[in-house]
Amino acid sequence: MYADDPDDMSTWTMAWIKIWRRSRLPEPPAKKGHEALAYIKATSEDVIEPFRSQMEWTRESDGCYIDEMRTWVPVMWDTHGGRITLAGDAAHPMLVYRGQGFQHAVADAERYVQALVSVLDGGVNREEALRAYTTDVVERGAKAVTQSLSEAELSMDLESVKKSLVAKMGHARSA
Repeated sequence: MYADDPDDMSTWTMAWIKIWRRSRLPEPPAKKGHEALAYIKATSEDVIEPFRSQMEWTRESDGCYIDEMRTWVPVMWDTHGGRITLAGDAAHPMLVYRGQGFQHAVADAERYVQALVSVLDGGVNREEALRAYTTDVVERGAKAVTQSLSEAELSMDLESVKKSLVAKMGHARSA
């Protein structure tokens, strides 16, 4: 965020994200530009201040893009004898609600390197190493994606936000 005048919100430059349940609104007429901005403004009448004003103050010359955040609860995949695997968002794309995506991507990279080292050291064959790696990625990723989806649902209502993991424990790794 950048503010020419910190006391005057109309001078602030910021990015904003509006999130809603897919089933609640009709498809936008366009995914970017003037029509996308008009759609956001027209469907934001119930948004509280100062967020509604921030959307209203968005100029047509500013960038406005509508995109969907997609998720996938991972399941075991075929590693083709330990020659193919997935990591990060390719393995477990999740919503931002737990702030865990990057942490899981780093854990994936670390554990992938450990798997390769175990193969190079001669203790484990490649197929076994990648099967163990994949099992770990799927188990951690499925839990994280599921928690993220649950947090997203809880974020839609003020009373349920209080029950969310992020309200109870911040972005710390969950048990």
